[in-house]
Amino acid sequence: MKKRLPLAELVPGMALATDMCREDGVLLLPAGTALSERHLALFPVWGVEAAVVADPGGAPGDDAAEVTQSEPAPEPLTPEQWQAAAAAIRPRFVHVDLEHPGMAAIFALCPPRAARLLRQRSGACVGLPTSVPPESLPQPPGGVPPGPMALIESDPKLSSLPDVFVRINEVLNDPLSTSHEAAEAIGKDTGLSAKLLRLVNSAFYGFPVKVDTLSRAVTIVGSRQLTTLALGLSVIAVFKDLPEGLVDMRSFWKHSIGCGVVAANLSGPSGSGDMERLFVAGLLHDVGRLVLYRCLPRHLARILAMARTEGKLLREVERRELGYDHAALGGMLLRRWRFPENLEKAVRHHHGLAALPQAPMPAAVHVADVTIGALGLGSSGEVYVPPLRAEAWNVLELTPERMTTAVATSEVQIEDILRAFLPEEA
Repeated sequence: MKKRLPLAELVPGMALATDMCREDGVLLLPAGTALSERHLALFPVWGVEAAVVADPGGAPGDDAAEVTQSEPAPEPLTPEQWQAAAAAIRPRFVHVDLEHPGMAAIFALCPPRAARLLRQRSGACVGLPTSVPPESLPQPPGGVPPGPMALIESDPKLSSLPDVFVRINEVLNDPLSTSHEAAEAIGKDTGLSAKLLRLVNSAFYGFPVKVDTLSRAVTIVGSRQLTTLALGLSVIAVFKDLPEGLVDMRSFWKHSIGCGVVAANLSGPSGSGDMERLFVAGLLHDVGRLVLYRCLPRHLARILAMARTEGKLLREVERRELGYDHAALGGMLLRRWRFPENLEKAVRHHHGLAALPQAPMPAAVHVADVTIGALGLGSSGEVYVPPLRAEAWNVLELTPERMTTAVATSEVQIEDILRAFLPEEA
């Protein structure tokens, strides 16, 4: 027997009773496929709303191939477990308003993940790390720290970019550029090309068939969209030689990738509809902090320690000690690199939206940053969850239900993309 079930009723282990195809007839999954967690996460990406599965109550072998059972889903939390996990993570939420329905919805997603980490006893920190005693704070470097533009101009690697980066940027900024020029510019860097193809073949897009050439990727994704992705990915190589001991780069990029994925998945009726630009904006939202790690490591070591000791948000201590924060620095860097203006503004305003109250891209990056910080998916150095701006939630016309769906879709994509970005560390 067969049953047509909506997405909400599908569970891992069910078997497709018929081929699953897109509206244009492209085969997504053949009949007999045992659904996995990854399939369920990809269905919203593919635009799938329901699936015809073999009725588990039917006779063995009816209408579908034998099902290979997946691992059982984790047992739901008891009220006591939920409360214990919520209490463990609550200190990280001291700067947020949990009465706001959006923040309450984000917080509600966190205890199950925290409880899972606590059960695994994996050493993952679900609460606050140990603060640094005042007498143990790193000594302040001598002299006045340089301003943001002086900092950028003082580093040849930041002020003079590789030719391939410049060429990709030229193609992106030229409205008359062709798909051939886009593929040619990206193809000059074989490492970048390989990383881009891994991203295109990841769960972020969920294409049913492998895309194995740049020309094919340009055709399927679009030249401007693919060039935007290439521009964002090319930045990663600029920050490969940061001083050790200050930041865990895998954790940094997990946080950044997570922000980009959630921002793209939050794009809705009020959004730009440009998932590539939203992804790159999220990917680079903390690029200013990378500049600080690279150029002012001693200042950052002290700022990190002071923020934890004083219980303050990291960006507040940045402003106090430097006169500017990582968001302003990141925006200036992208302007110096001639990035598209909407990407620059999304990075510059991902914490404060007062200057752009109706801008959906900064709003999406802001909400995504809060969400990923709450879930504890990586970190750029901040240990507290940043406060949610109500206007950002309103601009995106978000609901708690849509937030839950976006996070569920994002989690599988984040891990898949992380493997595409950093396969050597997966």
